[in-house]
Amino acid sequence: MTVAHYIRQVLVNPLSGYYMHGDVFGQQGDFVTSPEISQMFGELCGIWYLTEWMRLGKPAKTQIIEFGPGRGTLMSDMIRTWRQFPYFYKTISGIHLIEASPGLRKMQRANLVQGSLDTDVKRIETKETAGMNPTESISTQDGIKISWHDGIELVPEQWSFIMAHEFFDALPVHSFEKTSEGWRELLVDIDDTNETEYNFRLVRSPADTMAGKFYMKDETYTSYKVGDRIEISPDSWTMATQMAKLVNTHGGSGLLIDYGQDYAQGDTLRAIRKHKFVHPMTEPGSADLSVDVDFNALKVNMRKDTDISVHGPVTQSEFLQSLGIQVRMEMLLKNATSRASRNSIIEGFKRLLDPSAMGRIYKVLAFSNESTSTEEAKPVGFHHLE
Repeated sequence: MTVAHYIRQVLVNPLSGYYMHGDVFGQQGDFVTSPEISQMFGELCGIWYLTEWMRLGKPAKTQIIEFGPGRGTLMSDMIRTWRQFPYFYKTISGIHLIEASPGLRKMQRANLVQGSLDTDVKRIETKETAGMNPTESISTQDGIKISWHDGIELVPEQWSFIMAHEFFDALPVHSFEKTSEGWRELLVDIDDTNETEYNFRLVRSPADTMAGKFYMKDETYTSYKVGDRIEISPDSWTMATQMAKLVNTHGGSGLLIDYGQDYAQGDTLRAIRKHKFVHPMTEPGSADLSVDVDFNALKVNMRKDTDISVHGPVTQSEFLQSLGIQVRMEMLLKNATSRASRNSIIEGFKRLLDPSAMGRIYKVLAFSNESTSTEEAKPVGFHHLE
């Protein structure tokens, strides 16, 4: 099977997929994300959207869309921040979460709507989705409707803020190696060599595969040398295009936050279990799989047939500092009631900005429809870019 099919089955197979297990986040799970490290991350992302709302003309209605919301921690921190700005908060017509896992949906409901029960969730079937992809929804105590969807095509088409934090790194990739005969796809095969402890291994296809014929004839890939490897993610291209077209047609802005580079790479597929890296070909479904994101490919596809502006990527450290994370940390320290809480605040601050880890590895890409912009200034965090 292709690497793309392997990743898809390992992560979201309805019966055995890794994300179908439930809570895989946090210190007790397999990995920790930025929103779980410190509330400052979600708060400052919320502030960024507030500045964008003002920059793009203060629309009377906005909807929020998040892809892969995890536990719901990031959205919870942003909502708490927005509530402090009623003139913006009252414009929110709905919050839409793109989530495939029933277990994670349940966890998100618990985090976003205090005291919610499964019986509180409304399942709405439209003519287009009847019996297949019903929309689940629930309302917060102050009346904001939160809905869950299987895909962006089911989200209402209107002015939108989009968030995709650590979403693209989990989308499938096809892996290729350049040979003297051209590009050959790397495929996942059963490892029956008895030479390793792994369940599967990568083998090189003897001839062109369908994916190779369709994607690798592009002139983008002609400059590579024999032996070079590259990962491509058509699923990511499609998703980026859908986001861009929604914003281009109806207005809005968005953030893509992930680890990766502004160019394509090869051999970045990794697995993590209990905060340690393990081989991605062993015990499928027991560990998270991820790849480095090719931000340049996302930008290219977002700009196709649209007029949106794309900014970045910049490092997570640059982004958070531009939004005043230092000032926010000082405020939290001033209000902290114990040494333990102060230490936790400082440790979270350091982890988010550390240039040898999250601060540099994670990148932030912004995109927007600037037709309603009241000024020529770029989004906060991206002013220094040409």
